Amino acid sequence: MPILDLISKKLEENRKLGLYRKIPEFNFTRKGTESCFYFNKELSQIPDINPQLDYNTGFVNLATNDYLGLSSSERIKNSAKKAIDIYGTSSSSSFLIYGHTLPHRNLEDLLCEFKGGYERCMLYPSGYQANIGIIKALSGISPLKTFIAFDGLSHASIVDGVLGAKVKFKSFKHNDLCHLNNILESQKDKEIKLIITEGVFSMDGDTPDLRGILNIAKKYDAVSVIDDAHATGTIGNKGGGSVDFHGVKPDIIVGTLGKALASNGAFVLSNRLIIEYLINFSRSFIFSTGIPPASSAASLEALNIIKENPEIVKTLQNYSEFARNFLKNSGLNILNSTTHIIPVLIGNEENAVKIEKKLLEDGIYLKAIRYPTVAKGSARLRLSINAAIDFANLKNVLKNLVKVVEQTWE
Repeated sequence: MPILDLISKKLEENRKLGLYRKIPEFNFTRKGTESCFYFNKELSQIPDINPQLDYNTGFVNLATNDYLGLSSSERIKNSAKKAIDIYGTSSSSSFLIYGHTLPHRNLEDLLCEFKGGYERCMLYPSGYQANIGIIKALSGISPLKTFIAFDGLSHASIVDGVLGAKVKFKSFKHNDLCHLNNILESQKDKEIKLIITEGVFSMDGDTPDLRGILNIAKKYDAVSVIDDAHATGTIGNKGGGSVDFHGVKPDIIVGTLGKALASNGAFVLSNRLIIEYLINFSRSFIFSTGIPPASSAASLEALNIIKENPEIVKTLQNYSEFARNFLKNSGLNILNSTTHIIPVLIGNEENAVKIEKKLLEDGIYLKAIRYPTVAKGSARLRLSINAAIDFANLKNVLKNLVKVVEQTWE
C-alpha cells in the first residue's frame, strides 16, 4: 500500500528534525489511593441498568444514543468516581503533554481486542474531531495526489473533514458499489485513495455492504475508513460493530465512547504505522485536551459489562427487530433500516414537528429530524431503540406513535 511507505518517510523526517511525538505513559496515584483499572477486573456480575431509561423525567426516552442503557449503571459510575479520586476531573492538556494514565492505556488495549484485533488505538476528544483529524492528516501526506470517495449519506463530520482536506473528492450514491467502483476507476492513477463510509448510518439505520467496499478498496489499493459510531456495542454477535457483524477488517475504524459505551470522547483503530502517523500529524488530536481519565474508566467498564453480558446486545437487537416489524406492519415507511436506528418517514417538516410535540404530551420523547440534517421533504421521526427500556413500554410507545402519525395524516 503506497500510503504506508509515504507515512514511514514522513515519520522518519520528523525524527531527523527532532519533531517526533510519542504519548507519555503515567501510572501515578494520589496519596492514599490505589490504581485498579484493569480491563479484566470484575466489580460485579450483573450490570445495574435503569430499566425505564427515563433519567427521572417521567418520559419514555427514544431519542437517546445510550443504546445499551449503560450510562446509568452504578458499576460504571463507581468506576468513573474512583478515577476522579485518583486522577482528578480533567486531563488538563493534550495527551502529548499530559500523557496517558492507566485507564487511557487499558481502554485503548481493550478496544483493540474488542474491535477485532487491531494493532493500535488512539483516543480523540470527540467523533467529530476524530473524523476531521484523520481525513485531513492522511490527505496532507500528498494533497495533489490524493482522492477521497465517501458515501453520500455520510455524517457531517466526514463531509467537513473531506471539505477541509482540500483534495479532490466525490461522494458515491448511498450504498451503491457500482457507482463507487466507477468513481475509483476514474481516479486509479491517484497515489492515495480513501474510501469512507459508516458502519450504521445515523439517520437511515441501515448498514453498508462492507465486504463489497473492501473488495473495491483492495482492487484500487485504497484505504478503507469506517465510522463505527452507531455500530459499536450494537451490531454483531458480541456488539463488536462492523468487524464483528461483517467478518471483515477495514484499514481504519473510527468510533465514539459517547453512545453505547456510556462516556464521552472517541477512538481510532488501525495498524501501528497509521496510528503513529496520526499522533504526529493529526492537528485535532495534537492541539486538543485529552479526554479525562474518568471518561476512559467509564467506557472501560462499559466494555467489561458488554463482554460479560452479551445478552444486553441481543436484547437491543431483538427489541429493534420487533419495532421495525411492528412499524412496517402498521403501514409506516421505515426506509431500509435494519438496526436499532429506525426512521419513520413523514416527509413534510411541519407534520413531523407536530407529531413530535404530540408524542411529548403523551410522555414519549423522540425527535423530528429535518433539513439540513436530512434532505428537504424527507423529514422523519428518528427512533433510537435501547436495551434498557421496559418491553411493555416499548410496545405502548409504538402503538401510540402509529396512532399519532395516522391522526396527523387524516
